[in-house]
Order: sequence, then structure tokens, then C-alpha cells
Amino acid sequence: MTIDKTRPAALAEQMISLRQVVKKTTTALQATRFKFPGGTLEGLSQVDSDLDRLTKLIANTEAQFRNTLALTEIGKVVNSTLELDEVLRIVMDNIVGLSRAERGFLMLKDKHGKLVANVARNWEKESIDSAESAVSRTVIQKVVDSGEAILTTNAQEDPRLSGQESIIAFNLRSILCVPLKVKNELIGVIYADNRIRSGIFTETERDLLSAFANQAAVAIENARLFSSLKRTLAEVTALKNLMENVFASITSGVITMDMQE
Repeated sequence: MTIDKTRPAALAEQMISLRQVVKKTTTALQATRFKFPGGTLEGLSQVDSDLDRLTKLIANTEAQFRNTLALTEIGKVVNSTLELDEVLRIVMDNIVGLSRAERGFLMLKDKHGKLVANVARNWEKESIDSAESAVSRTVIQKVVDSGEAILTTNAQEDPRLSGQESIIAFNLRSILCVPLKVKNELIGVIYADNRIRSGIFTETERDLLSAFANQAAVAIENARLFSSLKRTLAEVTALKNLMENVFASITSGVITMDMQE
């Protein structure tokens, strides 16, 4: 069998095939009446065990490889536009897809420092209406206060969240919330959950989403700066046009301004 070293998935598939060969060989040997050297069957059993461990290791490597490619591609897409609404939509659709969440929310601080949900999307890449937008404010506040990601595999049984009304009332189960930071300043959070299944998120999803949040935060800040620059440019252009119209309508004149313009 030729081993393909270029693709982790191919290695995993071939390890599975090897295990099947070992199992068939062991079964065939056990069915015969021939006497084999001592330790032969035990050796095959050890080979099967080693292949099992190797298969799991390769599967883990494949997942990391896939996540790295996903982050690279997402980084390209997120930074392909400076339109804030488009950046937010792309970010959320990728978050839901990467984390296998049922719902995803992106919340940004407004000018008063209050978190506001700017985008809410589901696994079908559809916007979520207000009736379906209930989230755990406790989890979100913990992330804001600590600046660290929070993962719970079953919010109903998590002692950190015991007694929280939103957890019980909205039947929240798997929850993952990570901070959005720009130069160590928290500008918002990404919140993902699944109200149906427990244990949907693992540390792999947490680390992946945290890494993605770093890219997303920069893209969001760039889009915000671009929007601010466009507004400023529009104001300057409007003022320039006004001044030109004023001067065009008079033969001569002087415009004076005080310190407050």
C-alpha cells in the first residue's frame, strides 16, 4: 500500500484500511488449526492497538490542518472588503460554520460602552429575529469582565452558571463566548450556542474561535475606520461645495469666523 504523505485525510483512511486487514488476518489465523509461533496473535493484537492510536493521532492532525486552512481562507475573505455590514455578515457566517453552532451573535460596544448585537445568524446563514435572540447575559458579562473566552459543554449543569434564569428559561446548553480585542482593548464579543445538544463545543472550537476573533476584530476596526473616513470626506466635500456656491453667487465679499467657526 502506498502512503500518501501529502494529505492527513488520506493517511487516516489508509490507517483504517490497515486495521481492517489486521483484523481479517487475525480472524483467519484463529480459524485455522495450524500452530503458529508463540505471541503471533498477541503481536497482531498489539499492531491493531497501535494502529488505533495512530489513527486517532492522524485524525487530530487532520482537524488541526483543516482548521488552519479555514483560518487562512477566512482571513482572506474577511479582509476582502471594508464595508462594515459586509464584514460583520461574513464574520458571523464563518463563526457558525466553524464552531458548528446553532446560532451566532456578534456584539459590539456602542459609543456609551454598552454591548449591542450587530449581527445574529443561524446555521442556515439566515438572520435571527428578536424572538429568537435570547442569550446568556451572565456568560457574556463574564467574558467582558475577564477578557477571556468561556466554554460550557452543558450550561444546565455548569456550577458557574447555576441558578441563572436565562440558562433555565431558554434551555441553553452548549455555549461558547470569546472576546473581540484590538490592541488589548475589548470592542465586543462573539457568542455562539446550541440549545439542542450538549457537548457540541470543545477546546478545539474555543481555540479556533479565539484565533478567528483576533482576525475579525482587526477587520471590524478597519471597516469602522473606513466608514468614519468616508463620513468625514463626505462632510468636507459638502463644505467645499457650499463654499464654492457662496463665492460663485457674490461679486466680492469677506467671510469671517470666530474661534468656534
